[in-house]
Amino acid sequence: MTRRLTRREALMAGGAAALGALAGCSGVGNEPRFWTDPPALAVDAVPNAFDASPPERPRVVPVDFDPEATGAFADRVERLLRPIPEPLTAETLPNGEIREQIETERAAARETLPVSGESSVPLLAAERYATARKHAAAAVGTWAAVTVEGDPEAVAPAIGSVRRRAYETLESLPGAASDPMAGAAVYGPIERWYDESRRRTLVGGNTGPAGRANPIRTGEAVGDVERVQSYVEAGRHLRDRYRASLAASEPVGDALRRAAERIGAEIGETLREAHGEDVDRIRSNPGAEAFLDERPIPEDAPSVSLLSNALYRTFEDLRFDPIPVDDYVPDHPATAFTRTLLARARFRGIDAIASRIESGETMFPANADAVAEARDDAIESAAALAASESPLDRWLAAQFLRAFAEPDADLASEDRSARGVARAYASYRWIETVTSESRTVTESVADAFES
Repeated sequence: MTRRLTRREALMAGGAAALGALAGCSGVGNEPRFWTDPPALAVDAVPNAFDASPPERPRVVPVDFDPEATGAFADRVERLLRPIPEPLTAETLPNGEIREQIETERAAARETLPVSGESSVPLLAAERYATARKHAAAAVGTWAAVTVEGDPEAVAPAIGSVRRRAYETLESLPGAASDPMAGAAVYGPIERWYDESRRRTLVGGNTGPAGRANPIRTGEAVGDVERVQSYVEAGRHLRDRYRASLAASEPVGDALRRAAERIGAEIGETLREAHGEDVDRIRSNPGAEAFLDERPIPEDAPSVSLLSNALYRTFEDLRFDPIPVDDYVPDHPATAFTRTLLARARFRGIDAIASRIESGETMFPANADAVAEARDDAIESAAALAASESPLDRWLAAQFLRAFAEPDADLASEDRSARGVARAYASYRWIETVTSESRTVTESVADAFES
């Protein structure tokens, strides 16, 4: 990363006067803008439907829910919904907004449930069960809030009980695993459920549905608690089945903590280089220019916009994720390791995009066929990562596969524009780049675990 140090040293050595001079030379504020006169593109010729689809979310947990557990999750949804009359008529509940909300939540609960007998990735199934239970509890919690005999607080377990169960489950993780990489892939997402819940849903100021005057807000609070309780049950079930499936195992917590600290140190070096040594808020976004020595293209070119968006999303997660940068020591090693691994892969992708920008790459598609080619390249790269034997590769693939939704929607839009098509093209190039760079990160981690 010496190219950035050279630029930064020049800025720091010259002081404020040099900063002003360089800003004037770069034309900030009055430089040519890419979208004032973009290259020609036959937007109507760009495909809006494709034969190839992104790969399905890969499996990282090698065990499934047993039939008894899946039956219990589905039964919980129906038992929650039982008190609500079907159909729910205006005569029964005159308030149209509340009635519509209850009906919407009830329908969403049933639609979200995995279909009986459907083969599903265990973590995805757990997320769908939790979402279905949230919708069901929100529906009945809203219903209970507008009926004389209803008690919203009786719908889901008390928030204090759920907080305690989440804490107890989190403290039991990570458990033994076949090896550290498998343990990170299995336990990291499960830890993440409870870590996020305790920091966002079950925080001290959240008292659940008590004292909420709006019935819809009451229902939403009930749904949030039920969702966490579902994760508690699902996580314990998958944890126990995974441990029981192991022929040989080893504790992985310390190995994951050391690996997270090592990768965190690499990220810290990247952040200090981007900010300069004198920075109080190292996790804050320094902006795209901090990652560029030169930018020979307009600031609103698709590639520069892509870099800015990738930085924004990376630093948004970096602000809240338990990543061991500087003196911070995360509490939960599997969560810390996986989130730190994700940040490292993103920063490598950002570095690769920055290098292309410095080479003059605007990421504006040369023609209509180039967009389809970029999408195919992204699918091929993501599919290779998702099919890898490494559980960490598969876990990272699951994080990036969701990025296909936005550009695919841009291309399917009825009022497509050159800007939207170029944004989609750049997004596909980002997916291709970051999934390719992910391999380098996980190979480095694997070597470190083996040494």
